[in-house]
Amino acid sequence: MHFSIPETTIQEDGKGIKYRSYSVNINGVLHCQLRYRQFLALHQQLRREFGGTLPPFPPKKLFTLSDQEIEERRLHIEKYLQLVSQDARISNSSTFNTLLLVAQQETRRETLEDVSLEIFLMNEHRISVDVQNVEQTDSVLEKVCQQLSVPEQFHYCFSLFLIRRDSDGDITVVRKLQDCESPYISQKALSSSIVIQNEDEQGPLKIVLRKSCWDTSLDDALLAETATLNLLYIQTLADIERGWILTSADTKQQLALMQAKGAKRQYMEVARSLKFYSYLLFRPGISDYPEPHTRATLALGKSSINMRLYTPSGEIKEVVFKVTRIRCWRIMTSATPIINPSSNRPSNQDQESKLELSFEYLVAADKLQWITVISNQAILMSLCLQSMVEELVRLKAGETDPARLTRCSNKIHKNNKTNLQVVSESREAEDGCVGPVDYTVRKLAEKFSVVNMKSASMAAENVFVENEMFIEMSDTNSVHSL
Repeated sequence: MHFSIPETTIQEDGKGIKYRSYSVNINGVLHCQLRYRQFLALHQQLRREFGGTLPPFPPKKLFTLSDQEIEERRLHIEKYLQLVSQDARISNSSTFNTLLLVAQQETRRETLEDVSLEIFLMNEHRISVDVQNVEQTDSVLEKVCQQLSVPEQFHYCFSLFLIRRDSDGDITVVRKLQDCESPYISQKALSSSIVIQNEDEQGPLKIVLRKSCWDTSLDDALLAETATLNLLYIQTLADIERGWILTSADTKQQLALMQAKGAKRQYMEVARSLKFYSYLLFRPGISDYPEPHTRATLALGKSSINMRLYTPSGEIKEVVFKVTRIRCWRIMTSATPIINPSSNRPSNQDQESKLELSFEYLVAADKLQWITVISNQAILMSLCLQSMVEELVRLKAGETDPARLTRCSNKIHKNNKTNLQVVSESREAEDGCVGPVDYTVRKLAEKFSVVNMKSASMAAENVFVENEMFIEMSDTNSVHSL
């Protein structure tokens, strides 16, 4: 997850008392607003649970803060969130996720109610699941998988995404939904915050179920189960239709015959050999590789970044960057507009989207080079890189899926009154009391793979995501042209 605190605001509580709140953005979108004392209470609880290895937290001040001190505190808390959330133990913990989930609910002023949430497959097939409006992503995903008869051991292979389909049928993956948020609230909030320039050209945001694991060796097991075979078949059909998976005319005709016969397994066996199968494709952006202002289309999958480059000289080439040769990466804001490849002009939407993903790549045995891509999907790219690295680490260690097990064990529980709370655990008597911990935002007020999102001029302050799979190889040609 990518955290930033772009601003602070003065608000007023129910008693008319003014206070300063910090606007917490997750993956580029406003998630919630929290007070300093809530961050402090979170830090204290994390310190009790995870020991003294946490980064420093800005201390309390006895007197009113000056404007400069307020800005310093904002930056300090922002960096604190970015650093602690890099620790999977913390980012997967109930302490961390419950605060963010309930804070989202209260910031959006959502009262508890039962709703019917529409989830779509990639072929527009709609599934309705009965959930509570504040229910977290992991819980909603489980209900969807259960309704589709997906075996429990394969739930972690799928995720919920927010997508937008344009009038021409083109699809943009807007974001992957996280466990610290409610799909219902996030869909509602993001839909209302996006200013649609032309409603005829852009459709509504939809929640879609897609395969999200990168390890294609899992497909053998997934294709052996009827429910998961159907899901992969539907997704592959849609991806081939929209050109996300490339195929020749002859192969496409062969697949059409298999589709007509209902030979799903045969279809999938052929599709698995096609270029960009199990990849996620992104909308065009701008790269500084191999030269500045190069238009590029990215696809991520099979432990690599595939980049199709349209150079200013008119040449089209493809290069592949191996994830294991990326030392680290970062997200920053950019002052360069994104060019629309079809018109060679920046569109209204792209002019507003100025995020850039930069990664440090081992281009030769003894040479590292920074490569930058400007894209309004830069955060999603970074999240994909992070999940690729985590999966590679897991596979190298021979583990099944510890991250998923952690999420399940730390899932937020509900009591009989359906109020959100965390599994009871003892609290040290730092304030003279012990007992179950209540992490609602209100109580905290009385008693969040992570990258900084600052301007390029503050690059030195950026927090990098380090790649645990970074390996220095002896070959001298690590950027491969296709």
